[in-house]
Amino acid sequence: MDHSSTILDYEPTQQNPEFFLAGTGARLVNFILDRIGAYVFMFICISVLDAVGLSDDDVSVLALLIFLFSFFGYWILFEYLFGKTPAKFITRTKVVTKYGTKPEFLTIVGRTLCRFIPFEPFSFLGSKPVGWHDSITNTRVVSDKYVLEDDKFV
Repeated sequence: MDHSSTILDYEPTQQNPEFFLAGTGARLVNFILDRIGAYVFMFICISVLDAVGLSDDDVSVLALLIFLFSFFGYWILFEYLFGKTPAKFITRTKVVTKYGTKPEFLTIVGRTLCRFIPFEPFSFLGSKPVGWHDSITNTRVVSDKYVLEDDKFV
């Protein structure tokens, strides 16, 4: 039996995302900036509808749909396409699964739906900066220093 290699020689093939978790401050900045971003996105969508000349009745019927599309679409589009929202570009963070891979589309949809759980923003008050929308969907927000396995081959 060869005992020449030790545990210190072990080099994992994948980093553990738990060691790269975004801090509470970055998560708070993400929350604030993304809420503002979602409202701006909603304003743009409504402005486009107004520019094409929809009547007030049409806009009031579509207002709820625009609100839902804007809020849900903001996080879903950005997190699925880029792995991050505009706020996460600023704070240099991104979304990964708790296993360190790129989240699938339905996982991102689930993350977004969980954001609307009442009192969800308070779920960050624990010792670990992992909110309900993270833990329920098995995702994490990590520093950009974390390298996805897929990114290593780009």
